[in-house]
Amino acid sequence: MKIIYITNSRIPTTKAQGFQIMKMCEAFVRESVDVELWIPRRINPIKDSPFDYYSVRESFSIKKISVIDLVPLYKILGPFANFVESFSFAIFNIWRLRKTDFDAVYSRDQFTLWLLSFSNRKFVYEIHKMPRHPDFYKRIWRKAHKIITITAVLKDAIVKEGADAAKILVAHDGVDLDVFNAVNKSAEELKTELNLPKSQFLVGYVGKFKTLEQEKGLKTMIEALPLLDKEIKMAFVGGEEAEVKEYKYLAQRFNVLQQCVFIGYQPYKRMAEYMKAMDAVVLPSPDKPLAHYSSPLKLFEYMASGRPIIASDLPAIREVLNDKNALFFKPENSDDLARAVKMLKSSPTLGYHLSQQALADVKNYTWTSRAKNILTVID
Repeated sequence: MKIIYITNSRIPTTKAQGFQIMKMCEAFVRESVDVELWIPRRINPIKDSPFDYYSVRESFSIKKISVIDLVPLYKILGPFANFVESFSFAIFNIWRLRKTDFDAVYSRDQFTLWLLSFSNRKFVYEIHKMPRHPDFYKRIWRKAHKIITITAVLKDAIVKEGADAAKILVAHDGVDLDVFNAVNKSAEELKTELNLPKSQFLVGYVGKFKTLEQEKGLKTMIEALPLLDKEIKMAFVGGEEAEVKEYKYLAQRFNVLQQCVFIGYQPYKRMAEYMKAMDAVVLPSPDKPLAHYSSPLKLFEYMASGRPIIASDLPAIREVLNDKNALFFKPENSDDLARAVKMLKSSPTLGYHLSQQALADVKNYTWTSRAKNILTVID
């Protein structure tokens, strides 16, 4: 089987979607699929090879597709710049597909798939969030060979808008367990190596600080600190420079800056080390539409880290986590988050059992198993 995976994303990118796409292409190849990844030909400040940047085996080809890239002029043109880039990418994709042999197109790109829906070519649509204007997508959902959603909550939402439940597969995101298994140092050793506080109970958040300019719950974590003992500290790892500055200012306003450690963007392998250095990790997703449907990569990485997880109690997160492998708190409720942190600090045994169960459960969420599940419905 030959799959053309099309994404309108700069690859490599610091966004999680780039890593997910590369890992899925790699996983498809491991299942004896011939894969080509098509990406837009855009200026990219990251000069590393995508394979080197993501530590992915060079087992598939990456082709750059022509595009009218007005995104650098966004401050002048606004959303029109994004539209021109997206639609031109779709047109050039369709033109090139006319001359390409393949068995299926696999994509998240709605513009390309909408145009492709007027042909008889097989395509699979992977969807990660509820669209703002579902009517535009109804043709794609109707013509798609299969639809892949990352949560059951998202599946239910698009079914209510008219998508056929029979053609939808729920495939949660995954994790590369080898990356975490390769980090075989203790939390204490990692704290020393990474220059993190060693004598305090360290609660961590590791990942992007914002998605699409939306807050991801760090505010709730900072608001919880005044309710906790001074011997509890929080580490925030992975933010852009401007975001680090913003949250430092917020911590200063709450008079808890001394209890915070802020660290900027880190390579993926180093992120695993930071997760495994924590005494507990937090998934503080706010009660917002984006979080209602999402299956964040961080969730599975936290499970693979072997650290106790404290998570927002949201339906999409509950599809993977439960009361046996995580502690929950009410989203955007700093008092309830503080309660969960205190519970873990006072009971190392509880933290151990939660983390061990998460380690056992995450074995069901590898990229390879996800690829196998998807390929069973594509054939």
